[in-house]
Amino acid sequence: MKKILLSAAIVFSFSFSAMADDPGQKVLDAFNKTFPDVKDVAWTESEQSYEVKFKQNEILSKVTYDKNGNILKTLRYYYEQNLPLLVLSKVKNKFNDKKIYGVTEESSDEGTFYHIILEDEKHWINITADSYGGIKVDKKFNKA
Repeated sequence: MKKILLSAAIVFSFSFSAMADDPGQKVLDAFNKTFPDVKDVAWTESEQSYEVKFKQNEILSKVTYDKNGNILKTLRYYYEQNLPLLVLSKVKNKFNDKKIYGVTEESSDEGTFYHIILEDEKHWINITADSYGGIKVDKKFNKA
């Protein structure tokens, strides 16, 4: 009788573990559904999340997922030609004598923000723009 109970317990535990979802697989499935045509994919795992870096349409991106496959935050790194037209127009109007050096787009539940590095001959300026074109200057540096 003990052998039957032990065998049943082992079979039940294997059946249960086979039905349990692997959190890594959930994340991988979510990623593959959302980003089917990407290259240079690299994953890292932390205690609370997974992070994936990849290129899509020549734009470097980084996506952070929770263990259930939900996106927590995205970062995309690009140049001015990929900025939304409203944001680009507002930046160009306010900083017409500056060149856009690079953009980091950050999206999360809090919204989408564009961290933009501007430059001229003497200065670097870090600004943040929101998706409505609101702009604030974060830091200004003198070039060496």
